[in-house]
Amino acid sequence: MQKIIIKNFGAVKYAEIEIKKVLVLIGEQASGKSTIAKLIYFFKTLRDDVFKKIYRDKETDSFGEVNDIQSPLREKFYDFFGWRYYSLNFEIRFYYDVEENKYVDISLPRQRRIKIEFSPNFFSISFKRSIGEIKNYLQQELNTNNLDNQFIYDQNRTDYTHRLLYELNNLFYYRQLDSLFIIAGRNVTVSYSDLFNKYFFANVQNILEKNSIQESQLKKQTIDENLMLRFIERIEKNKDIFRKFQSFEGLVESHIENKGIEKEIKQNLDIAKNKAEQILKGSYIIDNLGEKIILDTEISIDLPSASSGQQEVIRVLQDIFVNILNQTKVLRIIEEPEAHLFPVAQKNLIELLALMVNQDDDNQLIITTHSPYILSVFNNLLFAQRVVDKNPSAEAEVVELIPKEFWLHAKDFSAYSLGNSSIEEEPEYCESIFNQKTGAIKQNYLDAVSEMLGGDFNALYSIYAKSSRRR
Repeated sequence: MQKIIIKNFGAVKYAEIEIKKVLVLIGEQASGKSTIAKLIYFFKTLRDDVFKKIYRDKETDSFGEVNDIQSPLREKFYDFFGWRYYSLNFEIRFYYDVEENKYVDISLPRQRRIKIEFSPNFFSISFKRSIGEIKNYLQQELNTNNLDNQFIYDQNRTDYTHRLLYELNNLFYYRQLDSLFIIAGRNVTVSYSDLFNKYFFANVQNILEKNSIQESQLKKQTIDENLMLRFIERIEKNKDIFRKFQSFEGLVESHIENKGIEKEIKQNLDIAKNKAEQILKGSYIIDNLGEKIILDTEISIDLPSASSGQQEVIRVLQDIFVNILNQTKVLRIIEEPEAHLFPVAQKNLIELLALMVNQDDDNQLIITTHSPYILSVFNNLLFAQRVVDKNPSAEAEVVELIPKEFWLHAKDFSAYSLGNSSIEEEPEYCESIFNQKTGAIKQNYLDAVSEMLGGDFNALYSIYAKSSRRR
């Protein structure tokens, strides 16, 4: 299991959060949900930055913690969070493995230079030796035109590159092959023209390039631009996939004809397609004229003219569908999946995300939300599994209500409430709201939310009752 501990960083006063297969962060606006999610993404994707640093290194042929690990980590931190975003004396500890007590600490002492420390057991002797061998080979150059020697050299270089990835995967406990932070405001990729999006993409890229070459003390916070750039790149790839086959259904049929799909995957894709159509209130298509939603056999609406909810959710639906189809091990961090969606649509979307995360034991889903409806949906998916665990003979009845593909195990789930100033008299900033014993969201938290929402009505009703008796 992984865990993050954050002290005095941005809006986060103190948070200690277990990062399980599914993690839900709920809270008021400006309570630090996105900050925590972005920090998790930062640590979970460090492998890529370290890989680039070691692979491109032409100067040192042995492992060095400062040069190979601390340097890219520090550079990425400054690129993401800038120089002035955070306060003095913040502390962040990320456990890559709690059981083995392997962690990295990032802090800012009064010298205003990021301090990085690793747990004593983080780097094994065999890891250091292996990285030295890999760097030594990757820095070798081939000084011959012999084709046989060139082939052997290229093959060996590929083998050493794979070995480097293997070593770093183990170092950072990197189990997912595809990590993506799905930002809020996703409709920016829908509501504007392709030409505008190209200019926007180029502008964001230019901002990041300029910031990356600045001295550390001049760097600005650009994590939102970084996440936006990666998100747009992924959206364009997904759109290209769908453009070839025009629809969810066309994509499935093509793979059945050309590659064949396992029965279980085909079944899950059918579920995903049907759920997507329920959420969109129609069928999605994309062709040379653009993206559309077919509302019925005679009526269609261009996606840029669709509702804000349809625009916000379509990119998430496309991503879910491609991930199920490709069976890729994924990390998905999603901000406000409920944005502009009716509660029934929120239910369908969370069930779809559960379907996606259940495709592989290593898949991981992290959600930030304001919606108590999201908690209620997760509660049902967790309780469905618990009912059957306690009474296997009830499985058929439970499946009638909630298909098995959506069920979640309590051991794989964590949820935290942030802020809490409006629902508790003496609030804790960060509170776990999941009860491992019952396998459900803590009832007192759900009751507190309901009481908060219903408090004004109860007060008004009391006034109404008193005034009615006076007549």
